[in-house]
Amino acid sequence: MVFLGLAGLLGGIDHGFVEPAGLSRVVIQRANWLVLGAMTLCVVFTIAAQFFRGRTSRLIQAAGIAQFLLFIAAVLLANSFIVVIVNYAPVMAWFLIMNLSRRKQGEGSWPMIAGTLVLFLASAVQALGIDTLTPLDHNGLYHVISMPGVLLLFLGGRALQTRRAA
Repeated sequence: MVFLGLAGLLGGIDHGFVEPAGLSRVVIQRANWLVLGAMTLCVVFTIAAQFFRGRTSRLIQAAGIAQFLLFIAAVLLANSFIVVIVNYAPVMAWFLIMNLSRRKQGEGSWPMIAGTLVLFLASAVQALGIDTLTPLDHNGLYHVISMPGVLLLFLGGRALQTRRAA
């Protein structure tokens, strides 16, 4: 949640102040992308702790670390937000699927499901470039739509029932 909030803050500063001022966005943009990568790693760790046990949980965590290291390299070498999407989208889809499929066992969470769906909606609005609410452009609209999604994720996170990965 901290990384998601920090990414929202950095994105807001970038799109609200740096970009309109015509300043170089490279540093704040890459910092934001790296924070989103760290957030994605935390989601992988949450999946491992919430839905898996033992060796499987540890393997998922190791794969998440490897993915994060590859992501860092890709962010530093590429100048494209698509790197962030390719890193983030499959993990969030997996998170959504796990919450949906384990809901009956008490491991999934309706607030997590709803929050994830709201974040997908916000991402779709941004990706489609929807700019119908002047002065909010698609980036500003993304952040406004994301706010209730983040709240839902927070509420869902409070209800997670993690077990020690033995």
